[in-house]
Amino acid sequence: MKSNFKYILGLILLILGIVACEDNDKNPINVFELEDSAAPYVRILLDETIVAKGDLANSTFSGTVDDPSDNVASWDLSVTLESGGVSTDTVPLATITEFPSDISIPYTDIASALGITVDDISGGDFIRFLGKSTGVDGTETTAENYSATVTGQPEQLQAFNFIVLVKCSPISGTTVPGTWVIDMQDLYGDGWDGAFVTFEIDGVTTDYTFTGGDAATFNVDVPEGTSSLVISYTSGAFEEEHVYTIETPNGEVLGPFGPNPSPCIN
Repeated sequence: MKSNFKYILGLILLILGIVACEDNDKNPINVFELEDSAAPYVRILLDETIVAKGDLANSTFSGTVDDPSDNVASWDLSVTLESGGVSTDTVPLATITEFPSDISIPYTDIASALGITVDDISGGDFIRFLGKSTGVDGTETTAENYSATVTGQPEQLQAFNFIVLVKCSPISGTTVPGTWVIDMQDLYGDGWDGAFVTFEIDGVTTDYTFTGGDAATFNVDVPEGTSSLVISYTSGAFEEEHVYTIETPNGEVLGPFGPNPSPCIN
């Protein structure tokens, strides 16, 4: 009986060994070695992720595109403009077929592709870029193929859904140091409905608003030696009610801005 058991056990092991050899001959995908199954992932390292509105006419969207797994045949880049929560149509912009590769597109060309000019792009707008990669095996990959933990993390350098922020340009041609005065009005008389004015002094931001009544005044002290002052407006509800002016330290009155104020005063 024992000899029969050993015979049967040996036969089973022999059959399993043959099957294993056949499976190895099929070159199965190894989840720990993704050489044969890696997605056609593309990374982009942007030179700048923020551009001032006043610099758009002379600035370029630029960066370096790479495929870390060396399995991408092409990468198609499209663009849309998001302004006030509304997006334009998405239009094709460029196709890259060699990796790594430098990309450089003037913002004037991007605006032209969108059917607008750079003058139509405001501070607070987002220029959103959408990428699609095609692998050497024909596999197509877009942002929908990746989780938010990938597309939402800048350190991933993902090239499938990313933005360039347009910010307001710094104040120029006027006295900067001293006390600036913001005079706000609400034409209905119930405050600014979530809207606010932002003073950015050398990169430090402070928001100013009021939540009731028909008017409010704020004094903003800009220190001597300030190198950059950016003033911007963020909309709320009932924009047709909001009006404001800004008085510079030398008595110059900027505005009035509104009703429906623009995001930038410069």
